[in-house]
Amino acid sequence: MANKLPGFIPQELRQLARFIPRSGWDVIDWKPMLGSMRTVSWRYVSRRGVNELATRIRAVAEPVRLVNSLDDTVRLTDIDDSRRLRRSGDDILRLYFSQWLVPSGMFIDLRLARFGADDAGLLFNPNGLWIELRTDFREGMLALYRSFYSSDDSAFDKALRQMGMLHEDLSPTASEELKQLLFNHFGIDQRSQRFSIDAFKASFDELFSFFVSHDYKLHSDFVFVGFYLITLYLTLEQLGQSHDVRKICAEVLLPEAAAKPE
Repeated sequence: MANKLPGFIPQELRQLARFIPRSGWDVIDWKPMLGSMRTVSWRYVSRRGVNELATRIRAVAEPVRLVNSLDDTVRLTDIDDSRRLRRSGDDILRLYFSQWLVPSGMFIDLRLARFGADDAGLLFNPNGLWIELRTDFREGMLALYRSFYSSDDSAFDKALRQMGMLHEDLSPTASEELKQLLFNHFGIDQRSQRFSIDAFKASFDELFSFFVSHDYKLHSDFVFVGFYLITLYLTLEQLGQSHDVRKICAEVLLPEAAAKPE
């Protein structure tokens, strides 16, 4: 199905679109999806807005440094020190979570080619694949991640409703099924997690199967966040280390950390 996408869509986006199961394309709301694809494709070609967004993300992305070039840096594929690779992976996770704090957009391509390292740490060279999410969806995702630390059992449900994922007409059984699927997909319980793109794809497939069965129409925001996660999983699987995802998420997104400038 990805091969049938409009010709203006660059190969880098087509590669990510192939992760959407064939049946999943039937539940995407195509009008906003095509509009977003056109916008992101133009940004990729023109690099429009990249420098401005990079300036905003620098304010929250420490210790990751955003740079315009990776010339004269060490590529992560050339590092064979497991401690250094684990530290790099931890910092990529910090970058992943910190971008949720920026209302004006996020760079969604976290594939390995975008990163380098020097003696001071990790460098990120963003390309033009960036997206500005709807406010309710972005803030719902923040609330979702924060809900994993909350003693309020309703926080998770509230976050999903804010994102538009938990529909009022779902039966109690279907609602519980969806919540479990989304918890499995986004959950951060593991303190020593190894990333597997096959496991992520299986989770993605299960979610799309649910959406097909319950006649969902997915906004492009959900799909692009899926792309964002795919690139994260691809990179961390290639680095091959385990990470305390729960701790890193807390450091970045709990209220006292979330007060960083945007």
